[in-house]
Amino acid sequence: MKFSRYNLIIPSENDTEGYILFNTFTGNCIDIGSDTARKIESNELEEINQDERDLFTKTGVIVESNVDERKYISYLNSHAKFSTKSINSTALLTWACNLKCVYCFEDFESKSAVMTTDEANRYISFLKMLAKEKNAQSVNVLLFGGEPLVNADIGFYILEKMQAFCKENKMSFFNSIITNGTLLNEDIIHKLIEYNCATIQITLDGVKLVHDSRRMYKNGNGSFDDIINTLNSLKRIDNSPPTVIRINIDKTNISDTYELLALLGLQGYDFTKFTVDFGIVRGGTEACSGYSSNCFVESEIGEVLYDLWVFAEQQGFRNNIKPMRRFIYCGLYSDNQFTIAPNCDVYKCWEHVGQKEHLMGKLDEKGSLSMPTYAFYDWMSVDPLKNFECSECVYLPTCGGGCGVISYNETGTYHSTGCFKIKGTVEKQVIKYAEGIIVANKKGHLCTGKHECNNK
Repeated sequence: MKFSRYNLIIPSENDTEGYILFNTFTGNCIDIGSDTARKIESNELEEINQDERDLFTKTGVIVESNVDERKYISYLNSHAKFSTKSINSTALLTWACNLKCVYCFEDFESKSAVMTTDEANRYISFLKMLAKEKNAQSVNVLLFGGEPLVNADIGFYILEKMQAFCKENKMSFFNSIITNGTLLNEDIIHKLIEYNCATIQITLDGVKLVHDSRRMYKNGNGSFDDIINTLNSLKRIDNSPPTVIRINIDKTNISDTYELLALLGLQGYDFTKFTVDFGIVRGGTEACSGYSSNCFVESEIGEVLYDLWVFAEQQGFRNNIKPMRRFIYCGLYSDNQFTIAPNCDVYKCWEHVGQKEHLMGKLDEKGSLSMPTYAFYDWMSVDPLKNFECSECVYLPTCGGGCGVISYNETGTYHSTGCFKIKGTVEKQVIKYAEGIIVANKKGHLCTGKHECNNK
């Protein structure tokens, strides 16, 4: 027997003598004392008592001597890439946007393309062929831009055609939208609901003064009041889709974010039926590289997010802070997920759209992905276990090898590490999750699921 390579030991914030043992592969979370923590860190397996040995074996903290857990990761990575029955596609309906945000990664000023009906038909044909080829069980279309509602008619044309196709072929159909919220009215909300909208994401970056200095219309006027009106509309609709208020944070607005959360919470607008999500602004793309000095570095992110999670809960927002297993960093490593530009150029990540070196192919007149480029095969062949730093990393099961965009921006290849919101952040997720277990246990609830509670 031996200790798992994926044991992460985290000092407890509520107990100076205690630690949390978290296995990043199994997801099990166990309270341990300092003596046990020392034995694990020193690889003193023979010093572990029988009760702990039994618990650790059950929870994957201890594994058989002949087991190389990286074999599990290798299989699960391939399975996540090639076995999904869900088609997920992002449609950039337009490059145009009615806002001009200070940190936007899209160089929209040099692009003005809008998806036409002909291009939408090529995209629809592509989705239909892909769904049949993969024997898909579900199709999800994410409307994105620019601002997707600048070209709303084409968006709803796509949703109508795909919903009918999925109904005819006994597939589930969903849509989602990422919008700045300024053009989203009740009529559009009801149409999104008609096409089975799974998520609406709207961005707010601070209270009125702060937000309006970051996310303004092209004429310089702020967008805060219009977005609040939109959120009020969503609040009034009983069956409104799950809505995420995205708050993009960096060093320039972090202190104001707390004021915004208080304004949005129970004592303010009471938008607590929605979820709040904190986006970490990065300056890694060419269009926003000049903003990088305002961005948090990796080592700061965990502490920043933890404090925001706690404060958001105090304002009445429900958080589901729990480390998740990820055997690919994101769904874009799946061969069933693509981003389509307005002109039907095909990419993987929307942050790379419009950059020739990341073009994966183009949809021809029939909607086929004609002649995938080398970039497609290069992206899809990423294997974190072939990267020594990733293969030896305790965080690998919660990371999946990192972000290909960050990897390329930093090293010029998709195949290096692309760490983002992992090291230091996972620890804070575990601590927040463990605190939730303690609260639940005090209320008489039992901890269920993969995680183990061994509160001593």
